Amino acid sequence: MDLSFRVLFLVTCCWTAFSLVSSETGALPLPSDVYLQFPNDFCVNLTWSPPEKLNSSTCSVQYHITVTAGQAGEPVPRTQESTHYQDCPDMENGVTYAVRTQPKSCGNRTDSKEVFKPIPHRTEKLVKEFKCFYYMPGAMNCTWRPTDGTRDLQLYYWDEQMEMKALGSCGLYFYSGEDKTGCHLHGKLPDFTKIYILLNGTRGPSTLKNTFLLVPRDNLKPPPPNLSVSEERHMLRLHCTPPDVFGDCWKCTYRYRSSRSSDWQEKYSSLDTPVHIPYNRHSRYEVQVMAVSKDICGIGASDWSKVTSFGEEQPADWSSHMALIAIPVVVIACVILFLLFFKKVRVLILPQIPDPMQLIKELINSKEEESNLAENKTVLQGKGSEKQVLCIPEEPEVCVNVRVEEPEPAADL
Repeated sequence: MDLSFRVLFLVTCCWTAFSLVSSETGALPLPSDVYLQFPNDFCVNLTWSPPEKLNSSTCSVQYHITVTAGQAGEPVPRTQESTHYQDCPDMENGVTYAVRTQPKSCGNRTDSKEVFKPIPHRTEKLVKEFKCFYYMPGAMNCTWRPTDGTRDLQLYYWDEQMEMKALGSCGLYFYSGEDKTGCHLHGKLPDFTKIYILLNGTRGPSTLKNTFLLVPRDNLKPPPPNLSVSEERHMLRLHCTPPDVFGDCWKCTYRYRSSRSSDWQEKYSSLDTPVHIPYNRHSRYEVQVMAVSKDICGIGASDWSKVTSFGEEQPADWSSHMALIAIPVVVIACVILFLLFFKKVRVLILPQIPDPMQLIKELINSKEEESNLAENKTVLQGKGSEKQVLCIPEEPEVCVNVRVEEPEPAADL
């Protein structure tokens, strides 16, 4: 009897176990009791309980969480086994949390559906153009412009090194009239970790708040560097002295313009390397420099330094231009005069060379004439008795009628 009972009991247990294993298919149940809690103005605790009606002895699960900032942000996933998740996001533009059950060792079970817990974005703004500048270790200035109707602004800050409920307050405000337009923060501030800013204020009967998140090293703004300008080998030598904060984290950007141009031109260099630019002594130059952070140190830059002037504006020197114009004119005039003079004295300087052929022809002709004369004389002498008469034409007589009249005798007195 006892043996039969034991066999029956074992069969029943095996059947029950088989039934349970075979039934563990399909999607897992949702996490239960999902809540958001706010330990301070910057952080949120997301908590939940394991799914109901889930046998933890036969089904081991974990939880998949996604965090989406704003409406168009990229979901950031993470997976964990605990039922608690703490986050300190930028809640000003809204955040959405989603959690679902995920099988770890649970047969053929699949992920559950997601449970969403949104934090809506804040539509009411106390200030606009909120900016912070980390200008030296432990010192930061924040500025803003109050929106219409904003009153009683108070600034607080918190970082992850502080207690959850602790807040640092602004000790020095900047004013424009009666409105607060900025705050100077000084103390133990983090360099590369997040710092959270809380602004409280009122608008009419409503009490409002806005929060901001920033990393000081991503908002660097040191004082402008010192600039030296000198002349070196017909060039201007530019050199800057780096800000004495944040160590060797800076490189220089120069910009310059001359009095003959209104456009700025830029040059870049490291701190140890001066920059040389062309220099015209008849122009006045304006130069400025700005310190820019190296990538390994953070993000940011100083303002432009004050304008440093070099040289004086002088009237234009036209002597070189006049020389360029006068020299060709003088050369052309000299060439023209030389050609005219050469034309007149060409006969003396370069007499005409007789044509040899013409000389030969004249020589031949003269010899032929002499030969003809000699031949004629011989012919005249050889004719003997015959008398040859050479006819020479007589000169014509010129007759002039001259009449001589005798004077009449004088009358007797």
